[in-house]
Amino acid sequence: MTVSTWPSTVNARFYSGNDQPIENTEEVSFLSGRRVAWQINTKKLMSYKLKLQVTHTELAAFWTWFNDVLGQTANAFTCSAIGNGYYKFKSVPNPDDTDQTTRTLSMEIQEVL
Repeated sequence: MTVSTWPSTVNARFYSGNDQPIENTEEVSFLSGRRVAWQINTKKLMSYKLKLQVTHTELAAFWTWFNDVLGQTANAFTCSAIGNGYYKFKSVPNPDDTDQTTRTLSMEIQEVL
């Protein structure tokens, strides 16, 4: 896995943030009624739903970084505006029209080990 940093040509002023813990338990139920559960990871990982307002120039720079450097959802990245960990996109960000000069990117990001 390759780790890159958030591009300096794109602002990192996220808004409308919603963070939620990722399910961290695995459970098995036996025919006898016995249930066994355990933690998958020792670290509690988080999932973030964020929005980012960007100009057309920043949007072009973001897509270049997302497709060519990050490899879309394949690799991890760091971003100090979110936190000190490593993050990965859960899906391709969704661009929304806002006005003629800016666009809004809706994205889902999850923390990785």
